[in-house]
Amino acid sequence: MPALYATPEEYTLMTGDSSSNKERVSLVLSEQSAKLRAVVGIPMGRKLSQDQAEMARSLVIDAARKQLITPSFDGLGDVSGAKQASFSADGFQGSYTFANPSGSAYFDGSMLRAFKRSLRPSQSMRSIMPSIGTGARR
Repeated sequence: MPALYATPEEYTLMTGDSSSNKERVSLVLSEQSAKLRAVVGIPMGRKLSQDQAEMARSLVIDAARKQLITPSFDGLGDVSGAKQASFSADGFQGSYTFANPSGSAYFDGSMLRAFKRSLRPSQSMRSIMPSIGTGARR
């Protein structure tokens, strides 16, 4: 069975989203775990270090949250799909612009870069000893 980097319980604890259906959360976490493996090239069965596992959990939960929770603001009602919302009252004005109105899941760029760096093997120093006296003998 492929590695699932986060559980529905961890998702609920980290996001505070207790209203999403647990089966749907589990499915989205599974999809995002598979996507993370594909994006960074983690071979099946590779064991991650504790730091790597925590970064993978964070990436998967954050991406799942972006897919499962529709952005909304108190007082403005459901503004899903909006690119911008604004209001004014008694000289007070507010404006909001959504960066991800579609509910698409994507990985946080800086965390993804750090995770990819952690997966690279450590660099080691090597030297090549030149052959001495390689000329042909007569």
